[in-house]
Amino acid sequence: MFPIVLYAVIRHQDVLVGVPWPFQALAFSMMALFPVTLAYVIVVERAMDLSFVVRQSVQYALARGGVRALRIGLIVLFANMATNSARGSSAASWARTLGIGIVGIALFRQRAVTRASAWVDRRFFREAYDAEMVLSELAVEAGRYLETEPLLEKVAGRISGTLHVPDLVVLIREGDVFRTRFTTRAGEPMDIAAGGRIAEALRESDAPLLVYFDDPQPWIQTLSTEEIRALDSMHAQLLLPLKGRRNQSGQITGILSLGPKLSEAPYSATDIQLLQAVAWQMGMALENSSLASSLASEAAHREVMNRELEIAREVQERLFPQKVPKIAGVDCHGYCRPARGVGGDYYDFIELPEGKLGIAIGDVSGKGIAAALLMASLQASLRGQAMAEIHDLSELMRNVNKLVYDASQSNRYATFFYGEFDPATRHFSYVNAGHNAPIVLRGGEVLRLEASGPVVGLLPGVGYTMDSCQLQPGDIFIGYTDGISEAMNEQDEEWEEERFISAASACARAGAKEMIEGIFRCVDVFTGSAKQYDDMTLLVMKLAA
Repeated sequence: MFPIVLYAVIRHQDVLVGVPWPFQALAFSMMALFPVTLAYVIVVERAMDLSFVVRQSVQYALARGGVRALRIGLIVLFANMATNSARGSSAASWARTLGIGIVGIALFRQRAVTRASAWVDRRFFREAYDAEMVLSELAVEAGRYLETEPLLEKVAGRISGTLHVPDLVVLIREGDVFRTRFTTRAGEPMDIAAGGRIAEALRESDAPLLVYFDDPQPWIQTLSTEEIRALDSMHAQLLLPLKGRRNQSGQITGILSLGPKLSEAPYSATDIQLLQAVAWQMGMALENSSLASSLASEAAHREVMNRELEIAREVQERLFPQKVPKIAGVDCHGYCRPARGVGGDYYDFIELPEGKLGIAIGDVSGKGIAAALLMASLQASLRGQAMAEIHDLSELMRNVNKLVYDASQSNRYATFFYGEFDPATRHFSYVNAGHNAPIVLRGGEVLRLEASGPVVGLLPGVGYTMDSCQLQPGDIFIGYTDGISEAMNEQDEEWEEERFISAASACARAGAKEMIEGIFRCVDVFTGSAKQYDDMTLLVMKLAA
């Protein structure tokens, strides 16, 4: 119709004059189709609910018409009052007329009318006014929660109250299903399979999905009976995916299901856009909540583990000799510095019959509690065999090897040295089962007590050879583990045995305990701030000169 009217204006003639009848028919047909297309959009495409459109349109038209009628009526009234006042010729009448005019202008200027119209709009479309403000605030507020339950109660309650949605369900993924964690509905909660068509459709669209069973979309037609029953049970009309930052690969953390509004109005594009922002913040908040819960659980587990390690460390310390045997002419002492809270090194002094002294030092493979358990088994086996007064140390070591082998896993073993010293004769017999050769400092001479058999606990039925040596007054026996000789500095250089022997020789005049402290000071100076990954154990026996 616009080109036809424009044509008439340009030609300065009546409308339709000179316009061919086919164009007139086309224009009138299109005008007639306009309400039909509007009805199609409302009814078929669900731009708005039909009953809602009729009801709200009538109410809104009456309200806005009432405002206009009131304005016209008041203007006529004031005009009449002004006319009657103007008929008088006195100055008072003119002043009164002027005053009435000013009041009329103040009351009925366009700004006042605009405010009245805005009030009507808020009265009939309050949901749109309030929802936009509340949901915008909620989208920001949702990201601040770190606990799941308060988050769901807050967000779901605000959405339900703002949009007047009585049926609202929040489902959170737990393994292979989305389980109901919050609902405003009574009755049995429904779960949705994480690998089902609903979740797949949300992942594929990465956007909210409208649910209309009377005009089903293609994805609804592919749902299983169980999924349709779940949506029907929730009265779902809008589904929104809940995603976090870590779920960029299409995975979703949860599903937000909203039922129909009490007003029967459909969800507008603005509603969906704002709800999408809220769902995004909810997804991130749920992710943060899950992370916080995981961290709290991990911290609690770590606390339990630390306590267990502390108990294991205390138990292990009790396995070391609590007091050094008092033997005339013999000064002995030992110390173990574990790389972790619980170590795998072992040393022992055992008082034997006839005044003899048993000396043991070992290094269990691995670290931590597993190594400590093997160390406890090794100590129990050794003490049991030593107290049995088995004089042949090769047989003693074979028994210890069998006991440790039977009590440990196949990949667990220990290097081990055991010797027996007779103070009366200064005779020292020993067996070295694959351990670092202990040294005997004799003035400027260094004797090494080399290994004579394999490690214990690795191979059953192996044999060992007992060796012996004659110690002299002033000799210093030093047993150690490889954590000492292989200590590393910041340049990845090993301390090595030569530096170790040099440090021990420098402290030779001190007592056994002071000698150990001096050697550890030297190794600490060498390693500096470099972290050590192996236990360090020293054992010293000094004979009086």
